[in-house]
Amino acid sequence: MLDRASGPEARRRLGAWDTPRDLADALCSLAVEHLGRRPELVLDPSCGTGNFLVAAADLLAADGLAPERIPERLVGVDVDPTSVVATRAALVEWVVGRGLDPTAADAADLRVVDALRDPLADLRGRVDLVVGNPPFLSQTSAGTTRDDATRLAVRGRFGDLGPYVDSAAVFLLAAVEQLRDGGVAVLVQPSSFLSARDTSTVRRRLLEQGRLVALWGSDELHFDASIHVCAPVVRAGADRHGRVDVRWGSSVGRVAGVQAPAPGSSWGPMLAVPAGVPLVDPLPERTPRLESLAATTAGFRDEFYALSAAARDPGEAGHDESAPRLVTVGMVDPFRSTWGQRLHRLGGRRLSAPRLYATALGDASPRAADWVRRRSRPKVLVATQTRVVEAVADPVGDWIPVTPVVSVEPHDPGDVWRVLAALASPPVSAWLAAEHLGSGRSPGSVRCSAGSTARVPLPVDVEAWDRGVLLARRLADADSGTRGALLGRFGRTMAEAHGRPADDELLDWWLARATRT
Repeated sequence: MLDRASGPEARRRLGAWDTPRDLADALCSLAVEHLGRRPELVLDPSCGTGNFLVAAADLLAADGLAPERIPERLVGVDVDPTSVVATRAALVEWVVGRGLDPTAADAADLRVVDALRDPLADLRGRVDLVVGNPPFLSQTSAGTTRDDATRLAVRGRFGDLGPYVDSAAVFLLAAVEQLRDGGVAVLVQPSSFLSARDTSTVRRRLLEQGRLVALWGSDELHFDASIHVCAPVVRAGADRHGRVDVRWGSSVGRVAGVQAPAPGSSWGPMLAVPAGVPLVDPLPERTPRLESLAATTAGFRDEFYALSAAARDPGEAGHDESAPRLVTVGMVDPFRSTWGQRLHRLGGRRLSAPRLYATALGDASPRAADWVRRRSRPKVLVATQTRVVEAVADPVGDWIPVTPVVSVEPHDPGDVWRVLAALASPPVSAWLAAEHLGSGRSPGSVRCSAGSTARVPLPVDVEAWDRGVLLARRLADADSGTRGALLGRFGRTMAEAHGRPADDELLDWWLARATRT
């Protein structure tokens, strides 16, 4: 990390964001609480401006260790020389504040090293506590991808973690390597770490090497990086039993102890309750899923650009009133579409009722034209990041989804309304919000991809499901005067269809979100 004088662009390139001092203090305290002893050696593998090491020094002093003996227990590492200088300055300030000579800070082990490429072999198995806020470097953004040398070093050290795993997650895996048995690591992560497919291998490896003992999350933005964050606390060793201590918010206050996640599963549900999402019971493995009833797909970047270029609004050359509608995510509301009702953004333009200019599409992209032909069938269109599942039926099959809209295509075209009712039910929204917590724009938002939609559980009470289908049909045409009451009836009916009591918590949560769209 960098001193703020280095500027936001440099910090973005290195994924470097300073941790507020009060948060560093609270997370260090949480980690030491679960360590259960005074740490002999504390490591920050991305020390930045030194806030975590200063917090650790304060904890050691509060535990009665003489201030002059504290710097020798601190190890700070960073790839950026400016950050190491900033950390040393912070430690100098700390020792002077304790009445010591500034040179007492020299006992701290500060290194200019890339902790992902260098395994820090001299520390391995010796560290009691690893703390810090590692670089957030998304591998889907050209400006923050790992260079070839780092990519090869990471692969040689950890094996195949997948091409898109954020560097912050790899730092957590490296941190656990440094710990002695029973040692504890806490590193700040982007909230997407909890549920993203790209970090699933790292989460599984962590549970193989230790145990998740605590997890902190928040719905606040704690950094000028403008992303939500979390902090897993992992203890190294063979002990695999026990519940997870869940903490929440700026105060890092205790919320509850929850069941530890199973290997390979999302960690998002552990934070569902404090994030305001009603917790849906874990689903039995044999629960029927939507993929048994329908195929799910979504276009990619090529389809988006091709369809955007071939979009024609009324009055534009090439517009044809009989051509298929182009439907974007902004046009999908629960049970209905706002196509033609207001302006929506598409490919840098604002259009209200775009239709496909098939000739232009076929000339420019035969591949996209073939994709459109395969989507021209009865289906349900699903928006991707919303408050609840927002889906609309296209029983005729003449609506074309624009990336990233998910197209859910029943194997039997007559099942369109059954698919819509199943997807739009309150338990499904709560299940998706918990399962993918952290991957959306904010904690508690519902993120639908083709894969997650395919895994949606189907209702178990067929009679209630049938009643829900009738209500879904009515909601598609309901006016504002009847819509609210119909939503309430649909929510209760489909909760029953999923074998859940229509408790007020779930229904109130769903209705508040469904009626705000």
